[in-house]
Amino acid sequence: MIIVDPLQSGGTPPDYVVETLKSYLKGYPICLHCPGDVHRIRKPNIAKLIEEDLPNFIGADVVRLTHGAREAAFLSLFSLYKHHIREKKDKAPVVILDGNTHYSMILATERSLLKPILTKVSGPLEYKVMKEDFENKIESVKEKYKKEPLALIVTYPDGKYGNFPDLEKISKIAKENDVYLIVNAAYSVGRLPFDMKEFDADIVVCSAHKSMACVGPLGVLGMRGDVSKIILKKSAYMDKELELLGCTSRGLSTLCLLYVFPYLKKRVREWDKKVEIANYFLKEAEEKLGFQLQGERPHQHDLLNFKTETLYKISQKTDRYYLYRELKKRGIIGIKPGITKVVKLSTYLLEKKEVDFLINSFADLIEKYSTR
Repeated sequence: MIIVDPLQSGGTPPDYVVETLKSYLKGYPICLHCPGDVHRIRKPNIAKLIEEDLPNFIGADVVRLTHGAREAAFLSLFSLYKHHIREKKDKAPVVILDGNTHYSMILATERSLLKPILTKVSGPLEYKVMKEDFENKIESVKEKYKKEPLALIVTYPDGKYGNFPDLEKISKIAKENDVYLIVNAAYSVGRLPFDMKEFDADIVVCSAHKSMACVGPLGVLGMRGDVSKIILKKSAYMDKELELLGCTSRGLSTLCLLYVFPYLKKRVREWDKKVEIANYFLKEAEEKLGFQLQGERPHQHDLLNFKTETLYKISQKTDRYYLYRELKKRGIIGIKPGITKVVKLSTYLLEKKEVDFLINSFADLIEKYSTR
């Protein structure tokens, strides 16, 4: 099978890891040797993963596992809400998010009793985040509340177009205004080299099942500086981290990340090659298939979003599921059933010969249905 689904392509573990995990399928495998917290388990050595390997991998001071990037964002925002809004009353109950943000970040904000405000993006076809609008939105919040907003959330890159905002400049805006910077790195950490210190980020939320070659659900929360003391506050009744309910992911997905990590460290070094393959597909798709990229140019990510009018016109004459059906016959999976007007895909797992097969498959079915 050729997998082109952006949700799957970066989260597929290698076969040897899958074989290793089979020995853990019976029962509840990692709690037997737990001293009280999953990040302190040393048999198997999950402690090293969480306390040494992952912090070094993403440039964090402290790391915890969660059930996903959205859960990491929620528990971070809710703890900051309680500390700054309810107790200290020194921040406005507002979070400013980039205009390409994932819906889950909006839900995490609202669930934390905070108001989401989205920045502007440029129009078709690039949909670039307007970095200067973060400053405009901060000033509007200050004017209304007489306080700074609680946080900025920047999607790096976004999961729709694969666009990278100017994180360095947005970080500078956050620091100048004393606002927390949270980076949603669900489509970067595990695919490409990432160091949150480079961007002076306070918090990064990652998705192991989207981009870290891991079965899900699993997320990674990285923290720098004193923010970890707020987020990892202990229960008043026992020595447990309150926002994590004492423990988060403690099953097969955690073990998968443990065993896949050496592979993951090597994989991110191949990022330039992955981008090269994506741009090769982009060039071929536009020249040979008439697809039209939606997203920034030059494109810097394996996630590609195309307007595909030719495929849509065929669906009007046949049926809307023909594309999914025809690609599946050819061993290509990951294009959502019924979607033909806009196609989003990832080339992350593909080599050049597989990209050529994918292009030829699209071309064949366009010719097949256009002659009817």
